[in-house]
Amino acid sequence: MDPLLIGLIGFIALIAVLAAGLHIAFGMALVGTIGLLLTTGPRVTLGTLSLIPLSTVFSYSLVVIPLFILMGNFAFVAGITRDLYDTGYKWFGRLPGGLAMATVFACAGFAAATGSSVAMVGAMSKMALPEMDRFKYHRSLSLGSIAGSGTLGVLIPPSIVAVIYGVVTEQSVGKILVGSIFPGILTATLFMVMIGIRATINPALGPRAKGITWRDSLRSLKGVWGILVLFITVMGSIYTGIATATEAGALGCLGSFIIAFCLGKLNWGTIKNSLLDTVQMTAMIFAITIGAAIFCLFLTRVGFAGAFMSLFTGLQVPTIFLVIIFLLIYIPLGMFFDAMSMILLTLPIIFPVLQSLGVDGIWFGVMVIIMIEISLLTPPVGLNVYVLKSAIPDVDIIEAFKSVIWFIIVELVVVGLMLAFPQIVLFLPNMMK
Repeated sequence: MDPLLIGLIGFIALIAVLAAGLHIAFGMALVGTIGLLLTTGPRVTLGTLSLIPLSTVFSYSLVVIPLFILMGNFAFVAGITRDLYDTGYKWFGRLPGGLAMATVFACAGFAAATGSSVAMVGAMSKMALPEMDRFKYHRSLSLGSIAGSGTLGVLIPPSIVAVIYGVVTEQSVGKILVGSIFPGILTATLFMVMIGIRATINPALGPRAKGITWRDSLRSLKGVWGILVLFITVMGSIYTGIATATEAGALGCLGSFIIAFCLGKLNWGTIKNSLLDTVQMTAMIFAITIGAAIFCLFLTRVGFAGAFMSLFTGLQVPTIFLVIIFLLIYIPLGMFFDAMSMILLTLPIIFPVLQSLGVDGIWFGVMVIIMIEISLLTPPVGLNVYVLKSAIPDVDIIEAFKSVIWFIIVELVVVGLMLAFPQIVLFLPNMMK
């Protein structure tokens, strides 16, 4: 049977078991195992499965994942999110749509302490939405600003998705993290510009907050010191070559612990909860990684990866055309898979094609991460939108999905700019020591 057809059947079977309610990690492992049994036999399959779990997660680079998660948990305990929102409120609240801008500012800042988009949406739902409701912000703006800005946690370093990308493609984790800095700032800035333009054209969307003085604004700057310390510690040590990404994660974890301790926010309860959440998140990520490894091994054994590569490398089309095609693949995939699963399923297949054509892995990686950001907003999965719904039960899910359309458009514009000007991504990595 044609390898491409076998692979297509495998993907259809995977979507079917996920639609039946099986967790993505176990779904990939199940379909991959059945595929291996049918194509290689039980003896080879059992021997392979006995090695895959350890070989997949036994990587020094993956150690940074629990460190980044724990750093974010301690930063949240320290109250950094609330301080950032207060600072954003005091500086942007007086502008049209200012509270929505403050939400973007807080999410961008907190993204520099955690790679979790879900955590940010959950926190900002409880913090920013009541405030925007109080000032009679239209839900089409307030909901969009929370769910849309939450995606910055995937892009702005430290990003767990960026770490996984670096490990899967064997690219420098430090360079992919550093390369995400300018695109992250650009995305957050364009979010705020878009909000300001919409609220200026239609003031009913986001009225200005009143009673904020410049003295209040200046005093609020004390709320950003914690995140600045963490960001400079982690990204500064990576950029200057003082530490690897894993070592920088350990430094950031220690820094967030010290900040929370100095602010008097640590106790046995918060430490226990932070550690448990870190273990749960890490276990989930590693389970997905192992499941994806089994499924991808099945595709490799039947020759799907090789046939796929031959198919695209044989096309007489410009390389940029293939890059765009592969990026667009993530939009429909986002309707069925979460961010981690998409990276683990697609990159072992498509990255060798692009690598053979001379595409820069760091440049492509940052664009992939932004496309994954978009998948966090698109139905029917739209994880950020559903987290928003679970945090605020009275939110209408259809209205929430409509509210993120403008944010999706902005992110597509950012991808277009990076396609046209690769140095947006590559400028900082090329200067790293």
